[in-house]
Amino acid sequence: MKLFDCNASLGAAMVRPIRFAEDAEGLLEEMDYYGITEALVYHSRQYDDSPVVGNEILLDEIDGFDRLHGTFAILPLQTGELGSLEAILEKMKAKSIRAFWAFPAEHKYLMTRTALASLYDLMVEGNIPLFISVNESCGGISGWYLVEKILSDAPDLTLVVTEHGSWGHDRFFRPLIEKYENLYIDTSRYELDGGISDFCAKYSAERLLFGTGFPRWNPGGPILTLVQADITAHEREMIASGNLERILGRVRL
Repeated sequence: MKLFDCNASLGAAMVRPIRFAEDAEGLLEEMDYYGITEALVYHSRQYDDSPVVGNEILLDEIDGFDRLHGTFAILPLQTGELGSLEAILEKMKAKSIRAFWAFPAEHKYLMTRTALASLYDLMVEGNIPLFISVNESCGGISGWYLVEKILSDAPDLTLVVTEHGSWGHDRFFRPLIEKYENLYIDTSRYELDGGISDFCAKYSAERLLFGTGFPRWNPGGPILTLVQADITAHEREMIASGNLERILGRVRL
């Protein structure tokens, strides 16, 4: 089974976890240990520092490593920090960037159409997925209010919510899954007993993406929950890599 991690990062974070990958080669070593073939990645500097700095560091770090697929962290374009929409798109084409990450709390901006209309429109028109975490540090329930706000402003946006927590967030996200057809959930913290199998039975496996959240979380957990889930081999392969490959394959730059 091919594993394509939708949620991994490299670089030394300001608050360093027990184990992390300082560079691309280190991340590939970790991936090889766990049997992960490819990964969609961001750099710790995109999170801890600024997208202006971090996006460039990521591009330099993963250059020449075909198994690592980069993402850009976003900011409102009104400040001019990231340049024009056209310049962003040209760099994405040149560097094969096919996904965005948003870290609004860390970078102090609002996830609203007022702030991000041009970027939302670009994502919708180009089928470019946006990733955002709602882990415990984001406030739990407030993170899901934010997700609904994003989707109410851009209902056709492809949005991937990561690290939703181990305490059974299905009551938060299942109503949103039913309303927004381009909402996806990563499996990095989907540790609810029987959660994955029950979700697949009701909504199909198409809405789940394998992710590890490395280095914040150990990849062994999400691998174990996926391998042991009571689902078919085809559903397992869809979650492991097929769904992410489909999402990235429909991106138009």
